[in-house]
Amino acid sequence: MKIVLVSSAGGHLAQLLPLEPWWSKHERTWVSFKLPEVEAALAGEKVVWAYFPTTRSAINAIRNFFLAWPTLLRLRPDLVISDGAAVSVPFFIVAKALRIKTVYIECFDRIDMPTVSGRLCYPISDIFCVQWPQQLRSYPDAVNMGPVL
Repeated sequence: MKIVLVSSAGGHLAQLLPLEPWWSKHERTWVSFKLPEVEAALAGEKVVWAYFPTTRSAINAIRNFFLAWPTLLRLRPDLVISDGAAVSVPFFIVAKALRIKTVYIECFDRIDMPTVSGRLCYPISDIFCVQWPQQLRSYPDAVNMGPVL
């Protein structure tokens, strides 16, 4: 299976890295930000560098939308998986338009209040995962996968 893992830096990336026993078995490409900590964490991995910052930056959201089209068309993944943040939204919109399956994992640290990215990706995700039972109040059709950290 070919997968694209989309993630912001910091805690978002830290929540996808423990899934290595799963993602390491697949052909994969990451989408994240060209920051020193991301470069170190993804050394040796194929990475497409997204535009940063994304939080409250409409310009970079649009730039990432136009990055998502050629990236997903070129890679033709079977699955796009993300745990946010804002960089996930344009990739999920494009994946949906291209009929590529998507999995979203809501953040570990947002137990009682949904994230903006989670709210936007929830209706277009093929599978939406949460890490706490309390998150099911905001996402009633989600799968509770438990904490990944």
